[in-house]
This record gives sequence, structure tokens and C-alpha cells, in this order.
Amino acid sequence: MYAIYGPYVLLAAVAVALLVAVNRDLISTIQFRIMMIAAAVLALAWTVFLGAVWQEYG
Repeated sequence: MYAIYGPYVLLAAVAVALLVAVNRDLISTIQFRIMMIAAAVLALAWTVFLGAVWQEYG
């Protein structure tokens, strides 16, 4: 049941990381952009996966 909250926890972590990055001027680095894009893709993929499983077993 806790797996449903995964994308929201990841989104909160991304928001905190974004605040830290803006305050420390890291937003322009390629590493940070890759990390944010990867987190967003992971959250989206996890949401799609949970939606498919929910439809099948729900």
C-alpha cells in the first residue's frame, strides 16, 4: 500500500532539492538537470505502472 505514495515522496524530494539548488546556484549544472529529469521520468513511470496494476487487480 505504501508504494502508491512513491511518486509523491519523490516529488517532495525533488521540490526540496530544487530549493537547495536555487539557493546554492546549482540549477545551471548539467548534473543537476540530468538528476531532475531522471527523477521526473521515474515518478511518471512509477505512476503509470501503478495505474496499470491498479486497473488489473483493483
